[in-house]
Amino acid sequence: MSTEENKKKIGEGKDQAVKVLKDVVAKANSLRAEKPAMFYGAIVVLFLLYFFGSGDRNPEVISEAQGNNLKVGGTYFLTSPNAQTLGADNAKTAIVKEPCVLTGWDRTENDDLSVCQAVEGTQVNILELREAFGVANNCARVLIESGNCMSKEGWTLASNITER
Repeated sequence: MSTEENKKKIGEGKDQAVKVLKDVVAKANSLRAEKPAMFYGAIVVLFLLYFFGSGDRNPEVISEAQGNNLKVGGTYFLTSPNAQTLGADNAKTAIVKEPCVLTGWDRTENDDLSVCQAVEGTQVNILELREAFGVANNCARVLIESGNCMSKEGWTLASNITER
């Protein structure tokens, strides 16, 4: 799918979301004018549900993403997020053509964005680091130095790279 097609689909989705939101606001205003007791009663109920539904919970604290120590020019190893479940022999890490593709793990060898599927433990050299998803150096352009994808170059998330 091209960039223009993606922009068109995003625009269509945005237009549809705005239309739905305007419809909801119009219906809420209509209810407020015709039946104010029901409208304000619903607001109070929603507030109470929110207040009592979240009052006693101990929310899980999500710590800030830990920064990685990756350096441009450094040699590292790929580690697959699937290595634990699939076993190291079957676990692969997607190397893709475009930087910071979030769904890189779901790529196949024949995919138009895929460079290759590197096996667990493949040695790589980092050529470039970029910010992704609000985290500095979260995306890396790598040159593969061993394994089934040797001499190929592409992008992967920094979480797929380890020092060993």
